[in-house]
Amino acid sequence: MLKSFSEAKEFLYEHIPRSNTQKFPGSLGLDRTKYLLSLLGNPQDKLKIIHVAGTSGKGSTAFYASSVLQGLGFKTGLHLSPHLLDIRERFQINNNLISKKQFVGYLNFLVPYINEVNRSKYGQVTYFEILTVLSFFIFCEKKVDYAVVETGMGGRYDATNTVSRGDKVAVITKIGLDHTNILGRTISEIAKQKSGIIKQENTVFSVKQSNPVDGIIDKTAVENDGIFYCLEKRSCFRNMRLTDAGLFFDFYFFDFVVREVFLKTKLLPQVENCGLALAVIAFLSRRDGFGFDKEKILKALEQGSFRGRMEIFKKDKVTIIVDGAHNPQKMSAFISSLNKAYPSKKHIFLLAFKKGKDFRSMLKIITPLAAKIILTSFFTDDQDHVQSSEDPKKLADYLSRLNFENHITIVDPLDALKQSLTLGEDIIITGSFYLLGRLYRGLRKK
Repeated sequence: MLKSFSEAKEFLYEHIPRSNTQKFPGSLGLDRTKYLLSLLGNPQDKLKIIHVAGTSGKGSTAFYASSVLQGLGFKTGLHLSPHLLDIRERFQINNNLISKKQFVGYLNFLVPYINEVNRSKYGQVTYFEILTVLSFFIFCEKKVDYAVVETGMGGRYDATNTVSRGDKVAVITKIGLDHTNILGRTISEIAKQKSGIIKQENTVFSVKQSNPVDGIIDKTAVENDGIFYCLEKRSCFRNMRLTDAGLFFDFYFFDFVVREVFLKTKLLPQVENCGLALAVIAFLSRRDGFGFDKEKILKALEQGSFRGRMEIFKKDKVTIIVDGAHNPQKMSAFISSLNKAYPSKKHIFLLAFKKGKDFRSMLKIITPLAAKIILTSFFTDDQDHVQSSEDPKKLADYLSRLNFENHITIVDPLDALKQSLTLGEDIIITGSFYLLGRLYRGLRKK
């Protein structure tokens, strides 16, 4: 019996995979997750689910969908990963954390079933698999009206890909090159993995992408007797403008029109991510017979902002902008947004990248806007896998190859932040969600 929040977390940490085979088990991991869910009576099949996959924007899209549904009066479950500060971010009810006591209670209920799977032919359940199952279980126990579920990585073999209901809505956000050693070396290979979340008779939403990606999503939907809605930028997103307060745009989806949508962010891709969420809600309102109340939708979006995405803090009279961009596609979008929000300005960057990421491409994107770069590192063993950063020396060597010499290395991220604040200039922290996690608690303190 787990007696406390800390004991519950320790139990989960024991299930963090250490080897690559354990980290990325493919179909075995999916089968193992299905077996654990079956022991619990398949709670995932008792839920109306919006399932979100993609390389960039899937967390934001899931957040916006949950926020709008909540604003319309529905009870929502929101499954996100990884978490920034608190493991309970992964199974939110109405975008709020459940209590620590509830978390421990729900996990205690699952423990005997987890142990049963651990002793079976499927082997030990992983940290991510447990938290995915726990999300479905909590959402079922809480009797949510809709569950919005973000995939962890990929789609086809992801632990979230266990929902077989025909009324599931599948959402595919922007697809780019990331996790290429696991998901495939080309955009088409990755698109096939992401499209693996599309099940029989699912309705599918995506934004206009490259022809190969659109073709793969459409083909997968057709093969599963589903319907595919592809949102065109020109026709669906109009009158977009960036202000000091944030982003405004008008959204069009067939006869559903929402004008003057306001998002409290300056990150430009959030327009498409929010639009995807709005298109899903418009579809659900017609399918499930509820009102598409524009005033309530506008209010819900105006009040919500997704943490860790071009988020702005004030600390010791210094403006700090944090963004979890960790692949070239996300970094390009962030730097473009930064350039438009602060034209002709160069910044101090505080950077670390997870080992194995394409840091060379990202540094090429960053350096034109960098006045100075502070390189740091991180290590975390309390997430889905043990995560460590790329050696700062490798980053420093590559910056020198780019003829960018105004860089220093401060290995400890907390020391790096502390010293960067003494410079008295605005600071940009980016490169990894895990770096943000190491610094976020301190940034939030007044």
